[in-house]
Amino acid sequence: MNLPIFAINVDRETGRWSELVASAEVAGLTLQRIAAIDGRALAKEEWTEIDLPTARKLSGRDILAGEYACYRSHIQALETFLASGGAHGLIVEDDVLFSENTIPRIEAIIAAVPDFDVIKLINHRMSFFMRAVETTEGDEIGRALHGPQGSAAAYLVTREGARGLLSALAVMKMPWDVALERFWDTGLKVYSVRQNVLGFAASSKISGIAGPSGSYKFARLGGPSRLRAGALRASDELRRLHHVLLRPPLPRETPDYARGAAPRNTLLLLLAALAILALVSAVWREADTYRYAGLALALVAVVRWFRVDLWTYSKPLIGWVGGLCIGWSLYVFIRLAIVYFGTHQLGGAEGIYLFPLFYATTGFAFLLFVRQPARLVLWFMILSLVFLAADTPYSDMLHGIQPAPRLFNNPIHASVAAGFIFLCTLQFMAYTAQRTDLRKATKNLHWALSTAILLFALVNIIGMRSKGVWLALALVLLLLAVMTLARGHRRELLVSGGVLAIVAAGVVATHNIFSSTAGDTMIFAKALVPDVLRHGVLPAFDRAIASDTVPLAAKERLMLWADAIEIWKRHPIFGASSSWLTEWEHRTYHPMIFNVFHNGYLEIAVRYGVVGLAFFAFLYTWSARQVLLAMRAKLIAPAAWSCYISTLVFFALTILTNSNNRLAMGEAFMWFAAAFGFYCFYVRQQNNLVAPRTYF
Repeated sequence: MNLPIFAINVDRETGRWSELVASAEVAGLTLQRIAAIDGRALAKEEWTEIDLPTARKLSGRDILAGEYACYRSHIQALETFLASGGAHGLIVEDDVLFSENTIPRIEAIIAAVPDFDVIKLINHRMSFFMRAVETTEGDEIGRALHGPQGSAAAYLVTREGARGLLSALAVMKMPWDVALERFWDTGLKVYSVRQNVLGFAASSKISGIAGPSGSYKFARLGGPSRLRAGALRASDELRRLHHVLLRPPLPRETPDYARGAAPRNTLLLLLAALAILALVSAVWREADTYRYAGLALALVAVVRWFRVDLWTYSKPLIGWVGGLCIGWSLYVFIRLAIVYFGTHQLGGAEGIYLFPLFYATTGFAFLLFVRQPARLVLWFMILSLVFLAADTPYSDMLHGIQPAPRLFNNPIHASVAAGFIFLCTLQFMAYTAQRTDLRKATKNLHWALSTAILLFALVNIIGMRSKGVWLALALVLLLLAVMTLARGHRRELLVSGGVLAIVAAGVVATHNIFSSTAGDTMIFAKALVPDVLRHGVLPAFDRAIASDTVPLAAKERLMLWADAIEIWKRHPIFGASSSWLTEWEHRTYHPMIFNVFHNGYLEIAVRYGVVGLAFFAFLYTWSARQVLLAMRAKLIAPAAWSCYISTLVFFALTILTNSNNRLAMGEAFMWFAAAFGFYCFYVRQQNNLVAPRTYF
């Protein structure tokens, strides 16, 4: 590489020049000497292109003659470089040393960072370095959160960078080494290496600017001036933090979790896969296992992030939506604390509203550990079959009795779980139909597995007799049918036709269950809807509650909804937080159910009002959009999008008549669904399809 090197040297420093030339010759380099301005020989009256009042205000001291001379010498070196016609230039001072690997390291830096203005190759200090890219020679390129880093003894500059420096720094306001790295002020693309590329000569121990003492104390101004300068430096440090934390326009290194050939900790990946399966295990068994699994995933991801990813620009950013989730959790915590310290009221099932704190981090855990999603999905299917087969109450169903599931608290919860599994299995079948990498025998096994799961799930959905699940599933199947017809894929159409045939056969075979279970409710709903439209929600509810013809289950729900709406009306915007339970004790109606509203939307509205409803509506709309965009970019399978949107709509419909969002199953689904949205957001970042402008 023919790299012109411009060495700044004062005429009287012959010893430094000789040492510099000797090291250059050993490295096979040729230097072009820039005769430096000698500050000692220049009267202060002769200083030009310097704003002394501003310089004194910014530094809290006088500018030294050596600092002025150094500044003008670097300007001269840049002008000489521009006149040379080279694409890149290396500016050095005479107290550095070259080595045999200097040029190879510089060549690797230029190759790794094709678009830059200035890259500092030497620093006195390097605090909190943020790495953007690592060169083939092992040099890390990035920026430092804290500065000034000190020294402008060696830096690489492009022609565009030299022009920018001459334009932005034409008038001296601060020492050259400080001004050089202030990219947030000059607008230039300035970076630094973490480890110095050139060494310092022994002569560098004696400052050519401050003299043998190396002290600037004699130049300091009085206390007020120094305080003002300190405030300005603090403000400048905050600006530095802001701009350094923002991702620079540099090619980013590929993190280990995005590299197929990266070393893997097999045991850690296995444990993570088990934790992810445990996170969704509430569809198999109603328990809090998902909480421990989700917290474990989030904890491991946080530890990894702080140890490895925090100090790199390649890390995925949570974006402002991730910040919103953290802010929401903080808001919920503060409100819970205010209520608790004021009334000692803890409410009921309040902790779930803090879970958004973990959504973005769990998405990062998925990014770290999900290397073979198809295998993970297959295990989900296998375990779903095992649990469905084990928990299906065959005897009760054969005798036409509504069964009591062993692994769930009641039949409604078991039916919702079976609905989730049913919808996931549909998309597993669609995914199997789309795959071309499976052998025929493997594909047949997948078909057999899917068919068995569908049959068991359908039997449980019908046998558990949950009207809300029936309605939600019917509407979602209609949605999926429309989506399938819109895509028009022949294999998917065949699979969908087969599934619909199975569902139709099941409905026909058990039509007596549907009519006996849902008949009265349908008659009641037909009468209630017009009454609500004519007279309003609460008056219609009151009349239905007073009626002897309304089914008991429906009447209990109306009582709960009416009482919940009354509380919400008193706190419409922000809700009552955990103090709702105190107001609940003085409600109008007292059905047998104590503090569950049997409506997920009211659960949120009573606690956090319209603000809470808007937060969750936005979060899952945003998450669904991330999944859709990832699917369109072919980063995830089309079946993953169909599975996501169908289960999301199914869940949104089921919580109209049941508080599933405060059940283990609903909490786990909300956690997983939001985390998967963040996962897709991160995958899109890794493929340069989105560039959030946040710090973390």
